[in-house]
Amino acid sequence: MLGRGTTLQLAGWFLLLGAAITLGLHALEAPESLYRWLYHHLLSGLDVPEDPSQGTVDAISYVSLVGGLLELVAGAALLAIDRFREASSEVG
Repeated sequence: MLGRGTTLQLAGWFLLLGAAITLGLHALEAPESLYRWLYHHLLSGLDVPEDPSQGTVDAISYVSLVGGLLELVAGAALLAIDRFREASSEVG
């Protein structure tokens, strides 16, 4: 039987996995072509220039970094909440 904290644990672990991938790519200095690919695919169909400026590529890189950090914090928070709930249910 699944415990009541498994959903929180699963969400927390998925967030941590996403953060590891995102921050790993950032730490490895993901190639600029990846950010250009993201630009074209995320903004396809919108009225944007064909080739992004260097500032746009840098902005995508920074947003990716901030997103990875937020994933890390959210994943750690969910796992901490789950542990707190488990500990409080054992006491009560």
